[in-house]
Amino acid sequence: MTRFWIIVLITLVLACTRSVVPDAPLVGTPTLRYDVTIFDNFGGAETRVCAEGFTPRQWVPMYGSASRGLLRAWSDVGDLQVRGGRIVPPEETDTNCVSYRTRFAGEMFQSPDQSAIIVSQSQWLWRPLPFPRDTEAQVILHLPDGARASVPFEPEGAGYRLDRDAFFRDGYTVFGVFEEERFEAGDTDVAVALLGPNPNGDMVRRWLTTAIGTAASVGSVFPAPRVHFVIAPLEGTDRPVAFGMVRRGGGLSVLLLPSPTATVEELETDWVAIHELSHMWLPRLERDGRWLTEGIATYLQEVLRARCGLQSGEESWRRIRAGLARGERSGTGRTLARESREMSRTGAYHRVYWSGTAFALEADMQLREASDQQMNLLRVIELARPQLLEIGRPASAAELLAVFDDVAGTDFLADLGAQYAASSAFPEVPMVDDDAMAGVRGDIMAVDVARCGAIAEASR
Repeated sequence: MTRFWIIVLITLVLACTRSVVPDAPLVGTPTLRYDVTIFDNFGGAETRVCAEGFTPRQWVPMYGSASRGLLRAWSDVGDLQVRGGRIVPPEETDTNCVSYRTRFAGEMFQSPDQSAIIVSQSQWLWRPLPFPRDTEAQVILHLPDGARASVPFEPEGAGYRLDRDAFFRDGYTVFGVFEEERFEAGDTDVAVALLGPNPNGDMVRRWLTTAIGTAASVGSVFPAPRVHFVIAPLEGTDRPVAFGMVRRGGGLSVLLLPSPTATVEELETDWVAIHELSHMWLPRLERDGRWLTEGIATYLQEVLRARCGLQSGEESWRRIRAGLARGERSGTGRTLARESREMSRTGAYHRVYWSGTAFALEADMQLREASDQQMNLLRVIELARPQLLEIGRPASAAELLAVFDDVAGTDFLADLGAQYAASSAFPEVPMVDDDAMAGVRGDIMAVDVARCGAIAEASR
């Protein structure tokens, strides 16, 4: 090889090597500081963010859809380029600070009198690229006079600490004029943003204390140290609670839409809050495993309400039978895994939720029979919690069930789950009415208020 080609080869190798080196080395702990000023009309925000310890190449929104709300971006040297919602600072800059203004385009909910708004932090929180994994981030909120904020983030000094999930997952953030309740339910700190006069604060405390105590009865304590609730009453619904949804972006946050005419007894015995809180026993699953998390939460909403005396065991079985019948009538003929992945588009919610409920019921009965009543699904969920916390990312249904098998000392749950996921037919569930299973059904729905703890008892 000639000397010329050797020099060319060395040059190319060095160029490639340089291409994988970060733009700037980390200096100390990488940190982010956000100062967010909410507009007087609650219609948007102006954010200034500064990075220390690293140099971001871009600032990007959580989702592409949020980019529609970006109005302008600038730094101390002038306006910045924006490409598809991405803020691009100049390559040569003396500052790691940028400012940007966003409009809340697509709020989740607005109070009837327009005095408060619920939005995801994706509407105002742009993250840096690169994003070092050990980054420490804090946000300070600046609000109009007389307004307040309610967010799921952990308080820290004059602001809040943002964990990594806050930049990649939706949460519920509330800005405006509303009532706020704070209390403890067992070992859990509870914060509630209440966007309406009814249900009132006393009713909400009793309702949510009972819901947390009921969900906690899977084990010994509720599986999260903090819960952020957003209660937005919905006129015109004929149910005590019309809708609920849990988010985990920056902390556990639960949205509930109750009827303003519901009584506290109706709220306490309703299933929606208990269903959403039951999700916290399991990690996030990949989209094709949603049948498992939704099915287990649906099963728990019935079993736990019977256990805690919120409804009779007979009513729980009646509701499970009716739900399974709805699930059998639903679906598009896809496998359960694919149905789970596509249910937001196809609307096959009953097929997904109630197929998963059938699995939970079958798994529970098999566990009880195989162990001579020494093991059951609720016990497995409690024992699996420490291992599941270590996963730290959306898991597959197979991974979750492998952990279940491990803690239960069994070898059939993962195989049973694989059969369910691959099936295009709704599962047969003879154990719901089989006379030979009557004793097991009775054990599943047995009242055991002591397991529900002083939390539930204190609210009765």
